[in-house]
Amino acid sequence: MKSGSSRCSIHIGAALWMTLWLLAVSVSFDAWPAFSDLKTHKIHKRANAPIDLMFVIDNSGSMKKNDPEFNTPKVVESFVRRLPPNSQVGMILFDASIHLLEPLHDLATDQARQQFIDSLKTIDYRGRYTDSAAGIERALYELKSNGRQAARRGIIFITDGIMDTGNAKRDGELTQWLKQDLTAECKDQQVRIFGIAFTEAADFILIQSLAARTDGEYYRTYEASGILAVLEDILLKLNPPPAPSKVIEASPETHEPQNAIPLPSEPPQVVSAPYSTPEEPRPQNKSGVELLFVVLAVVVTVLAAILVFFYLKQMAAAKKQGHLPEIANVLPDAHLEALNPKDGQTAEKIKLDKHRMAIGRDQRNDIVIERSTISSFHATIEHKNMVFFIEDQRSTNGTKLNDQKLQPNMPLRLKNGDVIRFSTCAFKFVVPDQIAFGETIMVAMTPLEDPQSGATVVIDLNEEGSEQHLIDCIMTHLMQLSALGSKYQYFSNTYVTRDVLELIATKAHANLEKSEASGDMHCDHLIRNKAFFVVCSLPVGIDEAAKWYENRYGGFTKFIMRWAQTPSFTQAHCDLLCFLTFGQNPATWVSMTIVPTSQEDDPVEIMSVEFLTEEEKSMLALDFDNLGQVR
Repeated sequence: MKSGSSRCSIHIGAALWMTLWLLAVSVSFDAWPAFSDLKTHKIHKRANAPIDLMFVIDNSGSMKKNDPEFNTPKVVESFVRRLPPNSQVGMILFDASIHLLEPLHDLATDQARQQFIDSLKTIDYRGRYTDSAAGIERALYELKSNGRQAARRGIIFITDGIMDTGNAKRDGELTQWLKQDLTAECKDQQVRIFGIAFTEAADFILIQSLAARTDGEYYRTYEASGILAVLEDILLKLNPPPAPSKVIEASPETHEPQNAIPLPSEPPQVVSAPYSTPEEPRPQNKSGVELLFVVLAVVVTVLAAILVFFYLKQMAAAKKQGHLPEIANVLPDAHLEALNPKDGQTAEKIKLDKHRMAIGRDQRNDIVIERSTISSFHATIEHKNMVFFIEDQRSTNGTKLNDQKLQPNMPLRLKNGDVIRFSTCAFKFVVPDQIAFGETIMVAMTPLEDPQSGATVVIDLNEEGSEQHLIDCIMTHLMQLSALGSKYQYFSNTYVTRDVLELIATKAHANLEKSEASGDMHCDHLIRNKAFFVVCSLPVGIDEAAKWYENRYGGFTKFIMRWAQTPSFTQAHCDLLCFLTFGQNPATWVSMTIVPTSQEDDPVEIMSVEFLTEEEKSMLALDFDNLGQVR
């Protein structure tokens, strides 16, 4: 008890000292004129940061059906005419190939602006395919080559369809490259992608992913005339108006326009605030109060540093004495099941009870396979970082994982249900507490959106028609799933019929009200059409969901297993177990997880990606293949 109270005192003391230090520093900075002027200048400069934009516009034939009047180029023209002169813009058209219509250049002159506008006449919607990955890659290259470091940079991606180069395999590879590599590079280059989808046929999941991974945004508009409002919103997000600040109000030299960014009819004139002006010399320190605050800040800083030093020293000592145990690399229950035990394997089930298991013909191995085709030291299975790995140790006849031959000394992750072959001896890798996610699709949640503005909304549960809003949210989510392929369309049409939708919405509404009142999760279930639906309301925001499931159940997959083992489910003999989870933060949203329970050749399997911790993803060995599915 003594050591615990001592550590508590140190925590409280450190917090008090740090509070005093921050207070003293902030007050002294505000009191010291030079620092005050410097802050004013930086805030003002940020509010008028230049913008570099690349338009990436779909020129495929399908666009003509959705924009027969060619309103898109007209809207882009109107938008470009309103941009401030310190902006840079460029444009790429894409169909089967890409066309750099306008390299990134400034709009400082009327001639430069008109040059960009004239190039919009090239848009004819006559392309055959949609190689959007190539278009975005070229736009990123243009921003890297000709963009300005000080500028806010963005790509405006306008499309009505999906990735389609005429080659399904290549489409999958390009989609994966776009979602992983290109978005990572955009993030590194501080380039934000803003996706505008024209139709329900557009790949919303891809557009959402591009926006989410680059801190951008995605929009839906079903007519070209609505693009202008979207473009204005994008500009606001790239360069938001400055928040009210006491420093700005106190500075007579700063002339910040109240609405500098929302596309004024004429470009605003930027007036930079100087550090000081000759007409108003810097006020002198008459009372010495400012100097007193600076001295106070220095003294508190020194005391805080001393306190932190002793705090860290005590923490290190506590850890050494065992008060702060390190997180152990816990070995989960796992084993190998011999698929042909008569061929020389030692047992039908072999428990993996060590973090590193050696496999081979030699008796010194942990798993001995007495067969001539097995090398003396054939392979290893190792558990590290919460994951099992299989590694071939340069064996003569090789090791295969699901019929894929392993490269020597190149470990691959294992997941529940994998088949391992040491030469011709086959084993199945089993982790009993792990659900076997095979061809699982990872799907993000769907927020409820206003049909007019496209903005996300939070419904008022007491409002009439709120259940219908929940139905709308579910239907939007199902439309996104249906766009993934025919089997997902079959799932939506067969299992989630209109009467089921209404029942789910009723239960979701009731559970959300309970969560709002209690601050806890509430779940209910229903059985319809050979499907077992679990309808839950989550009391936390979507960004906190994974941590919440981890703290409450040990992870979302453990939560699924609990329901899968209930008598209600086991006695129902349903074809699938479907979780629909609802929340109200940051908007009203729904997320769906589907676990098949019948033996189908190609079942629908969907996982709510936001609910998984990084450890769960590793444990499930969620490696994406070139189609965006989990390997």
